[in-house]
Amino acid sequence: MARPAAERMPEAQARPVDRPRPRVKADAPSGVAVLVRRARDPRASIQHRNAAFSMLVERFEAMALATALRSCDEAEAARDACQEAFLTAWRTLGALREPAAFGGWLKRLVRTQCARARRGVRQDGEAQGTSDAVDPLVLLSRCDAEQRIRRVVDGLVPAEREAIVLFYFLGEPIRTLARAMGVTAQRAGKTLYTARLSLRRRLPRSVVDSFIARGPTAAFTRRVQNGVFDELVGDYRFTGPRYHTVRVRREGSVLTGVAAGQRNVLASRRRDSLTATEFDGEARFQRDQHGRIRGFVYYECGRRLGVARKIAYR
Repeated sequence: MARPAAERMPEAQARPVDRPRPRVKADAPSGVAVLVRRARDPRASIQHRNAAFSMLVERFEAMALATALRSCDEAEAARDACQEAFLTAWRTLGALREPAAFGGWLKRLVRTQCARARRGVRQDGEAQGTSDAVDPLVLLSRCDAEQRIRRVVDGLVPAEREAIVLFYFLGEPIRTLARAMGVTAQRAGKTLYTARLSLRRRLPRSVVDSFIARGPTAAFTRRVQNGVFDELVGDYRFTGPRYHTVRVRREGSVLTGVAAGQRNVLASRRRDSLTATEFDGEARFQRDQHGRIRGFVYYECGRRLGVARKIAYR
């Protein structure tokens, strides 16, 4: 179900990456305080506030994930904690006394979400009882794999480490990698490729294959079951040379997209975005001034290929 416009956490706006941009440190004081003031200015339009907060998300999401990974046992739990922390930050931004202290405040929110997640896991285990509990050996194996991946990623050269974190941990597309790294999309893709080779040389195949698989996560499946993505369900029609209809459907705990007779299982690692699990395709959904889904922009391999408008709801 859609949240009111003032409560939705805005998504980082896509920008062209044809010309590399200089990198900006996430904790650079210049600009952070200004962005915070813009994001919570009651006189500004919701669009301008959203745009300012989106820039804060872009600057601090890598730092937030690094903080969460130190407190959570699994990367999936860390990503969930980051999403909840940014949503809390958006809702309570007015409570931040010193705008320039946004980074430290966000770290505390992330740690709080991680602690809540750990308590929730323990409570769920106690409520289910020993008969339904997860095999401890399975949990140990999963935690060991996560720790091994983190150690290897930490040992990569800076460019490869950043590419892995942005693409696999944060779920960012190639064009965002390019913008964050200050390189072209082609160069970012090559860096990601060499980073994957580095992982394969240092980790068992089963661990690497499980890590780089971009299928639906358990957290995404739970959200599908709870109807979180139902507002994305419907029929969309491309305009221009790609004139055809795409149907997004919820099938139990799975989201699917059907176009030109082909059915693809969909996944997501960020708000208002769905990705195909069998190829590098991404739909970034857009909202109108009332917060309702009005369509999406479609990308393949980082290239914008078209815009589809919503023509029918579920």
